[in-house]
Amino acid sequence: MPLLFGQSPRFQGLPASGFGVFAIEDREARRQAIIDTFHPALKTLGEDLLDGLEPGEDERQTPHNPLHAHLPRLDWPRGYQPFCTWLALSREVHGYQSGPQLNLGVHADHVAVRLGWDTGSDRFGRFEFLCRRGDLGDELKRVAAEERLHFRVYAAAAWPEGSHRVFESPDDLEASFREVTRRGVWWELGSRYEVPLALPLICSSGLGTETARIFRALLPVYDRVVGEHRSAGIRT
Repeated sequence: MPLLFGQSPRFQGLPASGFGVFAIEDREARRQAIIDTFHPALKTLGEDLLDGLEPGEDERQTPHNPLHAHLPRLDWPRGYQPFCTWLALSREVHGYQSGPQLNLGVHADHVAVRLGWDTGSDRFGRFEFLCRRGDLGDELKRVAAEERLHFRVYAAAAWPEGSHRVFESPDDLEASFREVTRRGVWWELGSRYEVPLALPLICSSGLGTETARIFRALLPVYDRVVGEHRSAGIRT
């Protein structure tokens, strides 16, 4: 991480003992425990990432809205059963969940660092079109190969699982879109770290280093998607 940030990172990893909170049976108690356990560290990571990913005004080649760090409240829609939490970076101040996001997701059995999409968004169809009809798909596959990232699709599942992986490939973007059409609710390109196997990384500053590396590689793709949507008159 020091190679990516101008100062020493504050983020020192996620709490190793915290993953049991996802199994709390009471919904509101689980929600509050997830927030209390993980959000302080995620907030710190978000501050580190915003400091390190955004170039100074004199370094920018093209104008962009600034990145914003978002943490969820985990209480919407009504009756929602919290099964994960996340840190999302987006150029949107509000409504980030309807567009692409640079996302670190924390689940009971894994942590994922990815460019992610809620496939229920109307804007996801535009993204798929751009990948199929233009060169955006080739760019995604290039980044995947260079950074050893995978395309994944998740389908909805009942709590306590919440969602489950139904597709994974290092290069088959077309197949990921077919799986979205069948049953996918979440599409991503990124890395996944299993619990408990990857806890030494997840619970250290190394997770921040990995997140910064992956987000830095994905940020140009994210910005291109946002720009393509805005040029088409679609708010992301």
